[in-house]
Amino acid sequence: MIMHAEAINMVVGSYENPQQLINLPLSEGVDFSYQLSDGQHVAAVMAHELATDTQLNRLIDMLHKLPIQNKTQWQPYSHQAIFWILPHLEKQQLVDWVTRLHALFPHCFVHPNSRFFPMGSAGIFSALSALKAMPVDNQSAIFIAVDSLFFDLVDFNRDQDLITQQQDTGRCPAEAVIMASINVANEGMEIVDLFQDSCSAVQQTQTIKALFNRACQIEDLDVFAQLYLPGNHAAVTDNWLNAYEQLAGRIDQETQISQSSYFTGDIGCVAGLYNLLHIYNRYQQQNATGTSLQLEVSQQLHLGLAMYSWIEKA
Repeated sequence: MIMHAEAINMVVGSYENPQQLINLPLSEGVDFSYQLSDGQHVAAVMAHELATDTQLNRLIDMLHKLPIQNKTQWQPYSHQAIFWILPHLEKQQLVDWVTRLHALFPHCFVHPNSRFFPMGSAGIFSALSALKAMPVDNQSAIFIAVDSLFFDLVDFNRDQDLITQQQDTGRCPAEAVIMASINVANEGMEIVDLFQDSCSAVQQTQTIKALFNRACQIEDLDVFAQLYLPGNHAAVTDNWLNAYEQLAGRIDQETQISQSSYFTGDIGCVAGLYNLLHIYNRYQQQNATGTSLQLEVSQQLHLGLAMYSWIEKA
């Protein structure tokens, strides 16, 4: 499947310039300084004017930054399904969230092919698979991903898992919302292949090894030019590092590794869509060539891997 992608809106913390955000780290960087309620300064990328009572209310405040507030704003996109990429949610949580979103944005739920993917950053791959499965004459969707780690700050701080003036390692929580239009096209970024899996935390290294191994078994595959790998959590990083040897023969000294959380912070489930658009933008700007690999490991169960190349008409 070859796709065309366009970022309609992109917000990370208080930063709302899509061109700045999609071109990180080459553009002006974001400020990682954030002050907790106790006055302590930590590394985090958070907005200041959002709800602080519940996660859903905070995410709704973030969604209000998108052009989906009424029928008039939504009109240019009304012919497209929405694929909502959300954090991992239990069944009743998902029901509650969908009910609330439907009440606030009813015009966004008219298209019969709209779907929810409450499986973290790896949900991007399920959404891409759903796009491919749509009727050939209408393979187009609006992708909306939203997440905030604001409510994890307390736990991370208690566990001494934040970067502070006294501690230079730890998590860098952030929040983001992205709206993008993606459609099947004749030229653009091709999905060479895509694999998905699920596992418990203790099985993660073995599952990543299996995904890497499957990627390397594809015939006529060049050496990977770019690897987009998770950097938001030490345990996840250790797990893909322990599986890295499976890529031997498909990487060389020219292969670049990108870990977008180092310049956006940990944006949770939004990372999958962000990384996809970041890769697409690099190809489009001719800052990348060859084959790219994207690995996403969600906080709960889900993993996925996709490989891309760039296709242009002669």
